[in-house]
Amino acid sequence: MNYTTLKARLKDRFATYFRMVPVLLLLAVCQQGCKPGTSHNEATSQTAGDSTLLKVVEDTAAGTIAVFRAGESEPIVTQNAKSDFRPYLHPIVAPDGKGELTEYSPGHHKHQTGLYWGFTRVNGRDFFHHPEGDYWKKVSSQVQQAEGKVVKWQTVYDLLDEQGNTILTETQNWSMRETGGRYLLDLEWNGAAQTDVTIGKYDYGGLFLRMPWVEGIKGEVVNAARQKNEKAEGQRAYWVDAGMQVAGRDDLAHIAILDHRDNKGFPHSWRVDGQLGIGPARAILGDWTIAKGETETIKHQVVVYTGELNDLAMTETWQDFIGDHNMYATAVLWGIAQEEGRTAKFLKPDEAVAAMTVKEGYKVNTWASEPMMSQPMAFCWDDRGRLWIAENKDYESRGSGFSNAGNSRILILEDTDGDGVADSRKVFLEGIAFPAAIAVGFDGLFLGAPPNLLFVPDRNGDDKA
Repeated sequence: MNYTTLKARLKDRFATYFRMVPVLLLLAVCQQGCKPGTSHNEATSQTAGDSTLLKVVEDTAAGTIAVFRAGESEPIVTQNAKSDFRPYLHPIVAPDGKGELTEYSPGHHKHQTGLYWGFTRVNGRDFFHHPEGDYWKKVSSQVQQAEGKVVKWQTVYDLLDEQGNTILTETQNWSMRETGGRYLLDLEWNGAAQTDVTIGKYDYGGLFLRMPWVEGIKGEVVNAARQKNEKAEGQRAYWVDAGMQVAGRDDLAHIAILDHRDNKGFPHSWRVDGQLGIGPARAILGDWTIAKGETETIKHQVVVYTGELNDLAMTETWQDFIGDHNMYATAVLWGIAQEEGRTAKFLKPDEAVAAMTVKEGYKVNTWASEPMMSQPMAFCWDDRGRLWIAENKDYESRGSGFSNAGNSRILILEDTDGDGVADSRKVFLEGIAFPAAIAVGFDGLFLGAPPNLLFVPDRNGDDKA
């Protein structure tokens, strides 16, 4: 095999290594009787099934706008739009008909019902905890597209101050479709300021979801960064998914809320409360304003489905929502990660392990850490269970060229007594500039040191280049 052919075959493999970033901790993850991986659930597949024909009907006397499947008599989603109460969606029925996924005024949060919008501090007034008529006045509601694969409707409400004067006029434009066993509801929220408006800093406020939680119910919240439940509280994310085993179900039913990149403050911070209530909350980061005469627009998508969360498919759904499948999302998160990294508490290896969220059936322990190695940029395992590490000491100077300080190197770490902790370290190679990707094979080491791809042989097998 000539060099050109070998290089072509290795190109894809090295591409992954070149994208790796430094880590402070190397961990061994051991499987203990875990279930095999599952395929995409049909409910989260992008290609499953055709869109369902829907119709939407307004009942002005009852103050409701209800969405039906064509030919059916029971609504699957109901928008409540009463004259003296803020608008809310309830009930949202599971796509397979098994259970209601929203709750009306639960005992633990009487002011909350279904899926609704409410800011906690608007010019000092609390519209989150007060859904009643002294705070809200209906202006109008109407069906905009009554039948088809997509249906649309609108509600308009005034938010009132203590004297009954309008502070903000809120317009909610909803559209809904059902495809692949999922409901997709798009919301465009418009807030037209009738006076200068300040949305005060608070831990929650905005779009919020209340599912039928009870003590001991099986359920969890997961965000786009795979943080769960209380670890997702206050974190910034593209989307957050709440799954719950509601009455009548053997599996989880889910409602996910997706953020849009056009929203100011994107990605928003999220409220995740102890009863698995979720909602994007821009005000977590501080006050924000809408000047008199101006209108703020905020967009979200709500995804309703049943079964198992497929986070990769959910991210694809989010990319469809924002209309972008490139690396835009990664770039935004990288900036957030840099900011968080500068302010985060430095964790010792065992502290980092204790802080991890680990899937049932797995355990994590510290296999190797500083000072046995430092500044690892790439690693791979050989056929003897040894870990090869590229210690990249030139990383900080990359912007101004390689430092060529001569202290970057390739290490071989080994657990010689089988206790799950590395206890042997060998230096295979020293003095290589910017080692960024490695793969062991053919009696040597393939080494990516941009712009070079090198093969470094170990001719006599003594673990020295």
